[in-house]
Amino acid sequence: MLAGVAIGLRVFQLIFAIAILGLAVTLVKAQVYGNAPTTTKYSTFTGGFGTFAAVVGALGLFLESIPDLLNIALDALSAVFFLAGGIAWAIGFQGIICKSDASEENARKMIENPLMNMGKNGQRYGWWDAGNSDDEREKILLSSCQKGFSDEILQFIACGIGLGLIGVGYVRMRRGGLSASYV
Repeated sequence: MLAGVAIGLRVFQLIFAIAILGLAVTLVKAQVYGNAPTTTKYSTFTGGFGTFAAVVGALGLFLESIPDLLNIALDALSAVFFLAGGIAWAIGFQGIICKSDASEENARKMIENPLMNMGKNGQRYGWWDAGNSDDEREKILLSSCQKGFSDEILQFIACGIGLGLIGVGYVRMRRGGLSASYV
């Protein structure tokens, strides 16, 4: 039973970490002017670290040479990193709603927000120069907003998975690990 929970959580940790990494890399590559915001670059780190922690943790389920304490430490670090990333996105969004039919104030905030506007060069924004028509520009800005919001939510979920893995790791350690017959 415990092995199944551990394997399932590791699979989810890997999926969410790869999704976070993919969304962040997409946002970094979409930057038109200047460097990508620190929050976006930090998300690439959290996604990469989460992927590393998931792979090491999965190997630790099958190899006794990887101690449970190492996995617990990696899971604790990844949970803290994911929590910090989710909070950074939440603060950076400043209450923005990713909808085209939202208020003018919301649209202004979305346009001026460095997490989604793809950079600024003087008075020009990256989302404006990335599309040809008004409809394309609006879709690009909304897509950027939705990717950032998804990254935020996934980081909070990944933090929860990391906390669950800490609990599973603690139980495994208390029981003396799992024998090969359980896996």
